[in-house]
Amino acid sequence: MIINKLTIRQSLTICLVFIFCLVSQQSILASEYSPPGFYDVESVQLENGLDVIFKHRPGAHTLSLRVRVGVGQMDFPCESRETPHFLEHLLFSGTSKYSEAELEHLVADHGGGWNAFTGSEETVYQMDIYSRYADFAINTLYEILTDSIISDENVEKSRDIIHREAGGKPSKIRRWVRRNGIGINGTEKAVIKLLPGIDYVCKDYITAEDTTREDILAVYDSYYVPSNMALIVVGDFEHYKILDTVKQTFGQIPAKPAPERQIIKPGVPEDHDRETGTFSPLLSADAAVGILYRTPGYWSEDTYALKIIEEHLSFRINEEIRINRGLAYAPGTWRIELDNFGLFSVFADVDFNDIDNAMTVIKEEISYLAEHGMNQQELDAARLKILLRNVQGYEANADFADYYASQYAYFEKNRYFENEEEELEAVTVDDIKRVARDLLSVDKGVVVHETPTLTYTQFYLLIGIVIVIMVVAFFTLNLRFHLVNKKHE
Repeated sequence: MIINKLTIRQSLTICLVFIFCLVSQQSILASEYSPPGFYDVESVQLENGLDVIFKHRPGAHTLSLRVRVGVGQMDFPCESRETPHFLEHLLFSGTSKYSEAELEHLVADHGGGWNAFTGSEETVYQMDIYSRYADFAINTLYEILTDSIISDENVEKSRDIIHREAGGKPSKIRRWVRRNGIGINGTEKAVIKLLPGIDYVCKDYITAEDTTREDILAVYDSYYVPSNMALIVVGDFEHYKILDTVKQTFGQIPAKPAPERQIIKPGVPEDHDRETGTFSPLLSADAAVGILYRTPGYWSEDTYALKIIEEHLSFRINEEIRINRGLAYAPGTWRIELDNFGLFSVFADVDFNDIDNAMTVIKEEISYLAEHGMNQQELDAARLKILLRNVQGYEANADFADYYASQYAYFEKNRYFENEEEELEAVTVDDIKRVARDLLSVDKGVVVHETPTLTYTQFYLLIGIVIVIMVVAFFTLNLRFHLVNKKHE
């Protein structure tokens, strides 16, 4: 009996060890495609409400900082959509201590680089620097965010820069043309149709022309508050020392309630009729065709299935349209996700004679996917491509910091970063079939034909005809003039 009991205990122990090893092995496999500890971060919320996220990477000798502010272009109607971008530019125009040029020299002298961008739903300020200068980097970011001079002179200088970035200040004629639907391409029209009730695509040019200094200051006062901001620190640093620096700088910003953001959810599309551009493109040598779909936003449970479908369809479209049939040079897919909606496109650039053939292939591939889904081998192949690309994408501290800034909305809500590798591994063939059927059936998309008003051949022919008409008119008028003069003689 004693031997039997020992045998049972030993057997149970062996089973437990086996199960532990199996679970550990699965954990290793699940994290194989992300850097060690990629999703494990430390976070502190300061007394004023600022979120601070730390990711310690010893031995890197560099430091990457990101300040994410919860404000983007979609927080504003079309006529003032450029305001947060305008403010972002102004915060680099100089402080009470340093001019813009002096700040540029200071950052460069410390071996650093800085930048910023304004997206649809966030604004992010970036600095990457040698880790020895961590205090300098934090103090400099703090200074530009709290002490920049938003003077009338700087406003006008930044306004000119923004206009140059957009290709020049739009004239009244150009704006009138745009407002009347002329020059809007087929994709823009399809987006307007799929997102009723919101102005993701504006009917007028987005411009800083009418934005005032008072408008900019109002955005700063409302949105640039600690409870609407996050500071992300990645790299080689001493945790308590850098936290103390953060508290002495960003921790001194007065606490204020976060603004209530008014990002509207689009309504239900009324129709899915085909769209083409109106004199857009005006002149081109070829065309583009595709299908555009509306999809859920990034909170959807379908996000990772859509990522895999995008990867799979991109390969299939390229293989069928470009490699096997030679109908296009760069066919593929694109997808965006915002808070309340997403967009998914399958497209191909084609010659005019191949429009129908390319469109047939696109519809066949989408219809097959919606009806049959993907088999396990196809799912595994598409998933592996995404995972391997992630391995290449997250190596440097800047890559880590950019990822945390881009995914902060999820962290803010859940207090952790979602493990993308695990979510991708969890997608099944049934998920793929359901998502493809529910979201990407052909009848739920808007077919887009981007055909130019004139080809180059037609344009040159038109010029030739105009020249001929002008020459004929000249000689006709000249002949009549001579005839009239002869009669008077």
